[in-house]
Parts: sequence; C-alpha cells; structure tokens
Amino acid sequence: MLRRPAFFLASTLLLGLSVVWFRPGPTVLIGGDAGCYARVGRELAERPAKDWLELTLAHAPFFEHPPLGLWVNGVVVSWFGPRPEPLVWLTRLYATLTLLVLAAAAAQVVSRRGTLTDALDGPTLAGFTVLGALALPGFLYESQVAMLEAPLSLALAVGLWAIAGMLSASTLSDDVFPRVAVAVFALAMAGGFWVKGPPVLVLVGVVLVAVVSGWLRWRWALAAIGAGLVLTLATALAFDALRESRGLPPFFSTYLSKQVLASVREGRHNPEPSPFFFVRPTLSWYGPAVGALVVAGLAVGLRRRLARWLPRLRVEALVLGAALWLGVIVGFSIPVQKYQWYVHPGLVGAALLVGGVLALLPARLDRLLTVAALVAALAWPFVRFVPWESRMSETQRQIAALQAATGPRRGDAIADCSPMDWWVSGHLMGFLWDATRVDCEQPAVWRFDGHSVAAHGMTPPAE
Repeated sequence: MLRRPAFFLASTLLLGLSVVWFRPGPTVLIGGDAGCYARVGRELAERPAKDWLELTLAHAPFFEHPPLGLWVNGVVVSWFGPRPEPLVWLTRLYATLTLLVLAAAAAQVVSRRGTLTDALDGPTLAGFTVLGALALPGFLYESQVAMLEAPLSLALAVGLWAIAGMLSASTLSDDVFPRVAVAVFALAMAGGFWVKGPPVLVLVGVVLVAVVSGWLRWRWALAAIGAGLVLTLATALAFDALRESRGLPPFFSTYLSKQVLASVREGRHNPEPSPFFFVRPTLSWYGPAVGALVVAGLAVGLRRRLARWLPRLRVEALVLGAALWLGVIVGFSIPVQKYQWYVHPGLVGAALLVGGVLALLPARLDRLLTVAALVAALAWPFVRFVPWESRMSETQRQIAALQAATGPRRGDAIADCSPMDWWVSGHLMGFLWDATRVDCEQPAVWRFDGHSVAAHGMTPPAE
C-alpha cells in the first residue's frame, strides 16, 4: 500500500490530469493570438524542414517571437493537419508536464532544505502545490489556450526545479546534484528564451532572492546564471549565423530591436499611467495567490511566535514562489503594460506560493483531502455531458462556428461580416484553409456572418 503522503500526491496529480484533459464545450482556439501562432505552424508544416529557418505569418517574415514554440506547432500540424484540436491537446500536454515538474520542484525544496524533524515531507508539499495550481483561474484558463505562455510556463517550472536543486542542503553536503541542477537551469533559461524571450529572465531574480536569503551559495548562483546566459547567447548567435549562411537576415537581433525594445519604448498595448493597471486582472486570474501572499507574509513574519501552530511552515517555498510570481508581474507586465494574459507565466510561482500556504492546514486533514481529490478526479470527466454552450462568450461561439465550417479552400477570399475581431477571424481563416479575410462589403465567394460560412452571391470553385 502506498504511504499516505505518496497517495495524497497521486490523488492530486490524478485530479490535475482530469481537470486539464476533460473540458466542457467544444475545443476552440481561444485567445487573441492562438490563430496567429497556429497559422505560423501551418505555413511551416507546408514547407520542407530545411526551410524552417524562416518563420512566416500570412507568408511574410515573422519576427515577433522566437521560433521554438512555433516549430513545435509546425510539427503538430504536419502530423495531424491544420485542425484546432491537436494544438489544444499540445497545450494540455504542456500543462500536464508543468504540474509534474512543479510537484518535483516542491518535493525538491523539502529534500534539500528539510530536516529529520520536519512535519512536512516532500510528497505532501508537492501535492499541495498541485492543488495550488488547480486553484488558480489563470492556470485553468492557460491550460486550454494554444499560445506561447504554456510552454514558457513549463520552462519556468523546470528552472524552478533547478533552483530548488541548487539550494544548500540542511542535513548533508551534496555538491554533485547541484551540478546537474546548474545544467538544467541553463537549459530552462535558453528554452524559455527561445519560446518567449525576456520574461524567462525572472529566473535570474529568483536565484538572487535565494542567495540573499542564505539558501543558495554564490558559486552555484553565478555558475547557473552564467551558464544560462552563455547558452542562450551562443544558441541565438549560432542561429543567426546559420540564417545568414542561407541568405536570410538575422533573426534574434531583429527580434530584440524591432519587437522587444520597441515594445518597451513605444509599443505599449493599452498604455495606462496608473501602476494599479494590473490590479483587476491580477485579482481575476490570481485571486487565491493574492490571499496566499498575505497569509504567507504573516506566517513568515511571525514564524517564531507561531511555530507551535504552524509546524509545516516551509519558508523557502513561500519566498521562492512569491519571488517568481511577483517577478513576472512587477518586472515585466507592469513596466511594458501588456495585456492581462501576459501575467500568466507567473502561475508557476503562484502555484508554489499557494501550495505552501495550503500546507499550513492541520495534518489531520490530509486524509480527507486525499479522498476529496480522488472523488473529484473520478467525477470531473462527467463535465463533458454538461450543456456548456450557453456559458460560452460570443467570441467563443463565433470561433466554434468558424472551426466547424466547411467549403473554403486554399486562396479563397472570405467576407467577414461577423463582429469578431479581424485579427482573430483573419488568422483563423488563414490557419483552417489558408484563406484570405476581406471586409464584409468586398466581393468574395464565401461569407462568414458569425454563425456559418456560406457561398455568397458567387459560384464557389468546383472541387
């Protein structure tokens, strides 16, 4: 029979798998840029692999994001065709791996920093961290959105695991494992940068917080940060050199100058002078984390007085989780005032923070929580039979209608007479059929009214 902590962790992971993979309603490419990234993947899939050095959107060079996540999209589309479902399944796979790595990171914190007298073991904190992720509306949303935040979150989770592995051991001196953690940290930094760019640098801030807190030696911190920066720079320069050898312009220098720096200087979305611009979306997507931050602050500040009542307090988990979560919001989202979904990469830290606070619950509740998680995991798949269409937003209904349409072919023009945003509808049409979106009043063979795609006053081309 499994030990009680291991069974608790297994039940929470089973609940996570159930919630991530069984969803009500149709599988749609929600998110403003989901159709855009899917379209980039389709255009990659239609070219030989030797031509994948060039990313294109609507058959024009695309420099807005690094290529790694889009290459994976291209592989998925080449295997399964230009259908929305495989790309959403890919996102669910990212979310599943993120939960697994988060659990491993939480367990690693206890393994490195725990003592023989600790009331909190690794599997228990890992299980609470999984529950922490499932308590976040941001994670539940992002686990179904085929954009680049999901693979970035996975890279950040791997980086967090590596940081936990570099922490100074409380009970023994182990310098072998930190070497592995340094290498994994470098890979996580490079991988995250190749997916989404600068937000991955929040890992550097988390490392420095661990050093200042006295949990991580400077030599490991400098080795990890240096290895990460060197690997990221070396791979970026090698990629640009390879592109130039094929007659293509450099990618990363163009991306950094025209996308990243322009975004910081002048390309802000919805610029707001108030620093409280992100209060509402943060509460909406991360309400439990905000509450957990308050509780964690009180618990850490009063830990000596409350030690008797909080035997399972794990300060490292609370501080590292808060550092990663707040690092994304304060260090990236607020300065460039991006749209609200740009706070989502912080969900990795928020999950560890919420999990660390949930672990403060009395140990006698663990068995009850194990049973509740197991029952919920077995019951959740029946959510598929719930009529969900009435709760979909108007945009989601229009996306579902567009995805279910048949008729258009490559190169066809579709008059968009729907109220959907042109960016969303245009790229979905490009992904599904490589069709061209035109305004409603322009002549076109096909017409989309928000409910269906139908022939419109012109004879559709023969099959």
